Amino acid sequence: MRVLLDAFPLLAPKSGVGYYALNLIKALAGEFSEDEFIYFYGRRFSREILEAAPSFDAGLRTFLKKSFKKPYRLTQPVKELFFRLGAPGCKADVYHELNYVPLPYKGPQVVTVFDMSLIRYPETHPADRRAYFESYFPKRLNRADHFITISDFSKNELREIYGVPEEKITTVYLGGLSQAAPPLEKVAAFKKEKKLPERYFLYCGNLEPRKNLPLLIKAYALALKKEPSLPHLVLVGSPSWLSEEIFSAIKKEALGEKVLVTGYVPYGDLPFYYAGALAFFFPSLYEGFGLPVLEAMEKGLPVAASSSSSLPEVLGDAGQLIAPDNTEGWAEAFLRFSDDEILRRELSKKSLERAKLFSWQRAARETRAVYEKTLSLYF
Repeated sequence: MRVLLDAFPLLAPKSGVGYYALNLIKALAGEFSEDEFIYFYGRRFSREILEAAPSFDAGLRTFLKKSFKKPYRLTQPVKELFFRLGAPGCKADVYHELNYVPLPYKGPQVVTVFDMSLIRYPETHPADRRAYFESYFPKRLNRADHFITISDFSKNELREIYGVPEEKITTVYLGGLSQAAPPLEKVAAFKKEKKLPERYFLYCGNLEPRKNLPLLIKAYALALKKEPSLPHLVLVGSPSWLSEEIFSAIKKEALGEKVLVTGYVPYGDLPFYYAGALAFFFPSLYEGFGLPVLEAMEKGLPVAASSSSSLPEVLGDAGQLIAPDNTEGWAEAFLRFSDDEILRRELSKKSLERAKLFSWQRAARETRAVYEKTLSLYF
């Protein structure tokens, strides 16, 4: 089978979609080496998996974002022109769009949809992203022969909002971090290098409104008043759109050095942050899957996650589910995870067991099965 994939997400600074694309592409190539995979990078086609943007692409992306309020109005038509011209020569059996909006293509096509946050929580996204989504996604729904969603929750969202028939959607769960847990001595050295506290709670993800971090900070401050020796709170992720409220909350609660914000962290460093943490907190209002929850479970962390959207589907009974608006509940979780070692050990075992249900190898096999199902519609 020859598969054409839109690998353009690999060229951006990686967060959810970029990590999905990278890990799935690698897993497909590893599991199905007899197949041929062709990757489209916005202006060229390649059989090489790129993990970072070439310097020209990175520089051009930065220039366009700084120079135009809605850069997609320029970049999308150019990207589509290159794709129209080059895709027929690839002679692919199926085309897989990894990020919502399919490019112009004649033939079998599969589209991955992560969530409907742009519909449910439009105010938490930048204006240019909303405009891009509204301009392209609804109009191109009918081009897809089949959709992949990353949870049953997202599958039901796609059905409810756009009326996509159930038989046209397949849930394919994500895998977690590809790296094994680092040895304890290396974790200790990493903490020293990064000046991390010995005991800390952890959050990973973009610093954006949908992640509900002002509430988590308020809950942490409440717990800190009851127990001043509470471990630090470390927020791993890039300050993003509308992140000022998060820093205002830290300042308002006078948390000083008790809350540490790392900024963007390279992919290879993430296992060290997870492995060094006491417990993981993820209060997000809305997720299509909630990859950091799985990453934390893989490393055996006790997890407290929001009871909203897809998160109960991922966490199951392996951790504590708390309503995203329950400040007192989150504060209590901080206190319990700090003091109750028996609880931490119990949840750690459950996390490790639950994480075994998810892998990129499984995701690759199920994705390829979708390709075969889609092809069967044509032959």
